[in-house]
Amino acid sequence: MNVNNKIFLNVIKLIIIIIAISLLGLIILSKSSLSSAGSSSSRSLTSTANVNQAYTILSPAKVPPKIAECYQNVSYNSSGVPSPLQCSNGLLNSAAWDALSAQEPKVMTLGYSPNLSSVQAAICNDINAAASDSLPGADNAIEASVIKISALYYGWDFTSSALNDISQC
Repeated sequence: MNVNNKIFLNVIKLIIIIIAISLLGLIILSKSSLSSAGSSSSRSLTSTANVNQAYTILSPAKVPPKIAECYQNVSYNSSGVPSPLQCSNGLLNSAAWDALSAQEPKVMTLGYSPNLSSVQAAICNDINAAASDSLPGADNAIEASVIKISALYYGWDFTSSALNDISQC
């Protein structure tokens, strides 16, 4: 083998080594940019209330909320109503949603745009179902909180008239 062939083979080996190192560097860079993109998107999910983002569907709802969720421990008043319904930043308190959803209220399943008569029927259904399970009057207080948190979750704007109809059930 002459000197020119040895030089040629060494140059080819050097080129292959450079390509391999470059590819390895690109793989490492792409993995680190993917992991940092994932962590920044999860931060924005919990810190902003943008309706266009996909939020977690909280049971018994079938669609995601129109407001971002947060988590804050709840306390219960003497009627068994959990609070706060919203965290200090104004977002939906998922701990309160979970506590209220344990009662299996129909109001929490109505979706983004039910008509007022559907809400009123669900309210009466919930109150009548809960009347035998709770202290006298506690079911109205709990249902009022269910309506408020559902309105926050779904973006309803008719809660004041729905709340007035609790006493008519």
